[in-house]
Amino acid sequence: PQGGGATAVARQMMPQAQAQPAVTLQSFEDVLKLIDQKRDITLKLDVERFVRPISFRPGAIEYEPAPGAPKDLAQRLVGRLREWTGERWLISAQGGGGAESLWEKQKREQREVREKIEQDPFVQSIMQAFPGAEIVGIRTTVQPQVSEAAEPPPEADDDED
Repeated sequence: PQGGGATAVARQMMPQAQAQPAVTLQSFEDVLKLIDQKRDITLKLDVERFVRPISFRPGAIEYEPAPGAPKDLAQRLVGRLREWTGERWLISAQGGGGAESLWEKQKREQREVREKIEQDPFVQSIMQAFPGAEIVGIRTTVQPQVSEAAEPPPEADDDED
């Protein structure tokens, strides 16, 4: 046996990267989406947490590193973007002037939502009615979309004696 069948299976499982045109990134958000699609979790978390974007143009990103940023972040991002887009990227870290990182933005928005809820008269009345109560979590509930074609679940047959 020469194992020819295994190579045929492996070839079918290989992604068809050659057939796809080079990825074009028009914004920093596109870069985040691409990292997410490629499932590079470590890079995704580092970029979301430590990259404070200053400027973006295709092929060049300038950013301010947030405190604690890995020293090799720009180098890793350059390598991945080159691998994924087939283009050379210039990524430079500057001393300041960057916007919030995605993580900082999310934390600020959560703080603002919490402050707004804490100022709500209904919430304040509950907090006064129950001394020592605290808000431990905030959830946004989404109303389920009811589709017309939804069928009731099949009923279980309990015919066993």
